[in-house]
Order: sequence, then structure tokens, then C-alpha cells
Amino acid sequence: GEDGSGEALIKRVVALEGDTVEVKNRGQLYINGEVQDEPFTNENARYRFGPVIVPKGCVFVLGDNRNESLDGHVWGFLPKENIIGRAMLNFRPPWRIGVVQAAPP
Repeated sequence: GEDGSGEALIKRVVALEGDTVEVKNRGQLYINGEVQDEPFTNENARYRFGPVIVPKGCVFVLGDNRNESLDGHVWGFLPKENIIGRAMLNFRPPWRIGVVQAAPP
């Protein structure tokens, strides 16, 4: 997706079409009723969200810095055609340089 300035944003796809998404219980992410293990996030969210069902042709994305991220919890679902790439390397902050950790399938 892109923000209003035309810059590409890097977000993590956390849910696919048909999935139910909810953030609850001290900021934990639930997909289809199951809490997700997310060691890559900076901290648990300080907000509640959902439950919502991801519509056909869309995904739901969240940033790893949940409390500072402009992402799906702010602007909703992302149409699949707006996905422009895939992050492969993490280079910020310096102590986390390496391959981007993908969520288990």
C-alpha cells in the first residue's frame, strides 16, 4: 500500500480473505479465534480491534510497531492488487539486521 505521500509502506500480512481478525486481551492478535505468536512485534497493541472478516480480494495488514503504525487497524483492508512487493531483509534497528521472519503458514 501507499500512504498519502506516495511512499510505499512495509506492513505484515496477518490475515487473508475469509479470516476473522481481532485484537483483544491486552493487545494480542487473534486470527479465526486463535491467538498468534508474534515474536517480531515491538510490543503488544494498546488498542482493541474487531472482530472483522477480511473480504474477498483483500488482506489485512499490521505493522510490527503496532502502537505507532498506520495500518489495517486504522485504514481497513488492503486490496490484493495494492501489494507491490515482499520484504526480505530487516536493516533497522541495527541490532535486528537479518532476514525478515515470516509467520508460520
